[in-house]
Amino acid sequence: MRDDEEKVNGKNIANALAYAINTLFTYGVGISGWFGASTNIELSEKYQSLVTPKGTAFSIWSVIFLSQAAFAIIQLLGRYRDHKMVQNGVSYWYVAVCATQVAWTLCFGFEKFVLSLCFMVALWSSLVGLIISQYYSESSFGDISKLEEFWLMRFPFAVHLGWITAALAVNVNVVAVSSSAPAATQLAISIISIAVLHAVSVWVLFGFKKPNYTIACVLSWASGWIYAALQDPMALIVSTFNEQVISGVSYASLALSIIIISQVVVRAACETTARIYGFAPEDQRPTLPWLAAALLEES
Repeated sequence: MRDDEEKVNGKNIANALAYAINTLFTYGVGISGWFGASTNIELSEKYQSLVTPKGTAFSIWSVIFLSQAAFAIIQLLGRYRDHKMVQNGVSYWYVAVCATQVAWTLCFGFEKFVLSLCFMVALWSSLVGLIISQYYSESSFGDISKLEEFWLMRFPFAVHLGWITAALAVNVNVVAVSSSAPAATQLAISIISIAVLHAVSVWVLFGFKKPNYTIACVLSWASGWIYAALQDPMALIVSTFNEQVISGVSYASLALSIIIISQVVVRAACETTARIYGFAPEDQRPTLPWLAAALLEES
């Protein structure tokens, strides 16, 4: 590796600054209520929807910020700063992620929910762009192992995307709740939200040769905590929906959580089978239809 490639460059500096600013605003505004903004916890309670997870679920933010802190630090170090997954995979996508998250935090904190939804879509799109960019970037394992690349350079953004996918569904529902939409409308939106979360889990597991188990597992996590929240719903939910509706959405969320985990097991079994029977090279992971065709041809 050439000396000029090992120097800290603009992307490295931008990533570190973006993380610092994002952390400052997310915890300052979203947690501490700077500038007179309402905290995320206060707003979640005030505008609870049928798909708002229990408060415990939000502890996943600590995983997101700690893992991204590790990324922000290591990508400044000599072994990692010029790695293809940093320079080509992450590139400037992470800067876009942090900028849109700061904007969302401010809008959500001041109850500008429609505008916050726009920034949430932009945040989700930026994370999708980052994950896809990494997916098509060539891995380089000269100085680091596959495990290092995954945990330090891929996992922080996959877990973030998984959670923001669930948060986007919640944000859509919060817009409906805050605008005092009829109960039937809120119920319809919640049902569509659950269906979309399942569709995304299928897409990330079976739509690519290299499945993203992290995103799917986070969606299962979020769905499970939606079920938990509806076991002891707040006054707003009880006053808006009858017991049958609350129980129905609750059990649907629990079923979704179990279904997604089952899909993870099936996808992992397909991948393992492909390795055992040599249906695919080591650098490829077949999709489910491809594996089924290979098994039929073999028999």
